[in-house]
Amino acid sequence: MDGQNFQNNYQQPTKPDALAIVSLILGIASIVLGCCVTYLGIALGVGGIICSVMSKKKQKSGLATAGLVCSIIGIVFAVIWIIFSVAIVGMLAAAGIDITSYM
Repeated sequence: MDGQNFQNNYQQPTKPDALAIVSLILGIASIVLGCCVTYLGIALGVGGIICSVMSKKKQKSGLATAGLVCSIIGIVFAVIWIIFSVAIVGMLAAAGIDITSYM
């Protein structure tokens, strides 16, 4: 063991980028709110995508990728919910049911 030269290949862990964390938070919020408050879910999803792309330009991060995926899923949920709602209202209107009294 004496006289042997060992190299230390340990890298210091990088601090997570604040934009990556924000994109993940916005992505999760867009999933949760995309089913209830659809327009807010879409807005949060778009904000999450923007933060994720900006973070990925600085440094590659798993948090930024997770934020991007969550944001896209949240936007898709919100759009599906809007389409579902419009279809239900259209079917009710076609059946002659007056939905204005429920609003």
